Amino acid sequence: MMNDYLIIGADAAGLSAAVQIKRLQPEADIRVVNKGSIISYGACGIPYVISGDVSSPDSLIHFTPESFAKLRGIPVETGKEAVGLDLKKRIVDIIDIPSGSIEHASFKKLLIATGAEPVKLPFIDYSAPGIFNLHNIEDLNQILSYLEAEKPRRAAIIGAGNIGLELAEALVLRGLGVRIFEVLPDPAGPWPPEIRRAVRKMIEEKDIRFHGGTAVKAVTSTDTGMRIETAEANYETEILFSVVGTRPATRFCGNGIEKIQNGALLADRCGRTSHPDIYAAGDCATVYHRLLDRQVYFPLGSTANKMGRIAGMNMAGSDIEFPGIVGTQIFKFFELSLAKTGLSVEEAEKEGMRVKSTAANRTDKAGYFAGSEPVRVRIVYEETGGRIVGAAVAGRGNAAQFIDPAGIAVFTGMTVHDLGWFDSAYSPPYAPVWNALISAALKSGR
Repeated sequence: MMNDYLIIGADAAGLSAAVQIKRLQPEADIRVVNKGSIISYGACGIPYVISGDVSSPDSLIHFTPESFAKLRGIPVETGKEAVGLDLKKRIVDIIDIPSGSIEHASFKKLLIATGAEPVKLPFIDYSAPGIFNLHNIEDLNQILSYLEAEKPRRAAIIGAGNIGLELAEALVLRGLGVRIFEVLPDPAGPWPPEIRRAVRKMIEEKDIRFHGGTAVKAVTSTDTGMRIETAEANYETEILFSVVGTRPATRFCGNGIEKIQNGALLADRCGRTSHPDIYAAGDCATVYHRLLDRQVYFPLGSTANKMGRIAGMNMAGSDIEFPGIVGTQIFKFFELSLAKTGLSVEEAEKEGMRVKSTAANRTDKAGYFAGSEPVRVRIVYEETGGRIVGAAVAGRGNAAQFIDPAGIAVFTGMTVHDLGWFDSAYSPPYAPVWNALISAALKSGR
């Protein structure tokens, strides 16, 4: 039987698409398959379950296959993984993981929403006790069981990106001593300098041992845990986390659909790939960047939901283009709130832009008000015309109150003059008269 719509992947992008197809074509035959048994969950909340800020892994699950079928009228088949794609025959080879049997599922239109998979270092045996990725709820459950049963006191993390830093915080809050290894000189390497400096200062404040510019060469199991070998020295730990990034889960597609260098499927602003009846969305696909005016790989849960919605509507007959992203993102590191939007000075110059930047230090609410916290905002803008192309926020208050309007400024092409005179809200419990974002814009002198 040929499915009208076949969707591979049942998380943010896949289920968002399925809901839109069902809304626009209620009688359509929609088949959704998913490799894992758990669908529709908030992966970004995983570190906060480890820290205890979120009560349990179940709190992260939005839908089960049963609840999704009941509420949306769309069944989801779990334990089924796509392992091959025949474009000419319009067939996806799907293996039933429990039985090992393979079926050849045909389709009229296909959405690939398989997400990303963790990068695994070749010198690590990930099946060894006490060694973990941090990618999904299955990983989370294994980690929680190990922490409870073995009660390790020393933890090591390979990778100091957002996930590695959030994990470090979670482990410290659980009472573990933490050591981080990062091949780049600084933690939060891709982020602007203000954020890297703030993170490094917080790492020192929390007594986390950070090894920047240090590549791990080998990991071997010992009687008491494992040994981490670097060019400089060896270190002992009782639990090890490898969080060195992800790659798009697109190997089953072969070479028939156009991809970018890292393997992400090249999708246009409608979610369509190089094949007219095959769409892609989420962490396995590219997304349009408004500032750069091209497709980029920028995996975020918010983007996956939006692109899944766009792809589903267009698969069902609409003609809607995604307006694009500008790279707005935020994360928490202990008391720090850290955020960016658009491009940093380094990124803009790499793209051939001639830019300047200004920064301001203020408090997140009136300085005399109880609980006010310092915050630093930097704005990046073009030399000619003053168009804002980026901003970064670092502070102990709520960075979202600054990065969201900055994101709107970048998204809409506002100038520093526009932003400097923006009619922002003022009330002592919420914001000062001259907030840091507006102060930074006015410092441009425009």
